[in-house]
Amino acid sequence: MFSGCESAPQRQPIEGTVILDGQSLEKGHVSFVPLKGTKSPTAGSEIVDGKFSIPREKGTFVGRFRVEVTAGRPTGRKMADLMTGEPREVYEQFIADKYNRKSELEAEVKGDGRNVFEFAVISK
Repeated sequence: MFSGCESAPQRQPIEGTVILDGQSLEKGHVSFVPLKGTKSPTAGSEIVDGKFSIPREKGTFVGRFRVEVTAGRPTGRKMADLMTGEPREVYEQFIADKYNRKSELEAEVKGDGRNVFEFAVISK
């Protein structure tokens, strides 16, 4: 018999949209990274046509998160692949750092109701 045991945290589904310079972000990635004081795994999803969806089984626990939005575009340059030596396209991050590496975006994932977010970002 166990007494005083808390139930295990439940993962939460997350969905939403990402707008880049006033238009739906065609393709990219979104990550929810736990802020200090939030005990949760990081979760992420591809962004397609401005929409993303993280199913419950891959979601986060309840808490506050830094949100990172990334998207790359080809530069027209090629570089040798480190594994194969074959030339491959070089991509550059075109979303401003304050939305990815140095993200200022935050979201609070809750345990009641739907966790739906909209993030508006700008390019570099």
